[in-house]
Amino acid sequence: MRLSARLFILRGRSRLPSDPNESERLVKYGERKWRDFQSPVVDPPYWYKWSKDSPYHPVEQQKILKGEYLQWYRYNFHKQKVIPPDAWLFRVGDKVEILTGKDKGKQGDVIQVVQQGNIVVVGGLNCERIKGRDGMLVRQEKPLEHHEVTLLDPKDEKPVDVEFRVNENGQRVRVSTRSGYIIHWPPEILWDGTPKTEYECQDKDTTYENACEKTYKPTLDNWQDELKKIYKISDSPRRETFWY
Repeated sequence: MRLSARLFILRGRSRLPSDPNESERLVKYGERKWRDFQSPVVDPPYWYKWSKDSPYHPVEQQKILKGEYLQWYRYNFHKQKVIPPDAWLFRVGDKVEILTGKDKGKQGDVIQVVQQGNIVVVGGLNCERIKGRDGMLVRQEKPLEHHEVTLLDPKDEKPVDVEFRVNENGQRVRVSTRSGYIIHWPPEILWDGTPKTEYECQDKDTTYENACEKTYKPTLDNWQDELKKIYKISDSPRRETFWY
């Protein structure tokens, strides 16, 4: 009986705070500070498969969190062709011709460009049929690689190789290697679909002239002395110091 009573006492004793399981129960969590904030948005990692959709779309965010493109990157990373930014040939509005696929030889306008993935989308071409929200089949353009389309020569509207040259005004232009004609860049389109040349500055916009205006005059003073001169701050006279 004494043995049973002793075991009962040991079994029913309270846990000490030093017990790891008990210490978790005694922890008091305070309010979350701004340093503890974690953005719900995940930036696209190096193994992300770029497409027409934005990587910050909720569907794409779920794919990134699940790591759905890791297997694809493992078997296709060596196939990726990196195009330097200064060698990129296409812009939204360019007229191009498709070189591969079922629509080979057809011409169309570029409606979307994703430089991170080296892909171009041509309006109305290279389409596939997918199910829409209402269950009906909808045609949707599939992206093409940078090397699967080519620009057209302004002289005869035929595919041509292009190289970059500098004109008399010092601007970098695209030139046809066959005819020597300049292939002008189409007007840049803003996020809302408005051409950049037609955009009107609003009250809170900085004009090009103001942005290019040189207002800084370099001096030998440090930044504290420069601010003193700008705001006309004068220091009070300091007391004389004597060394013994």
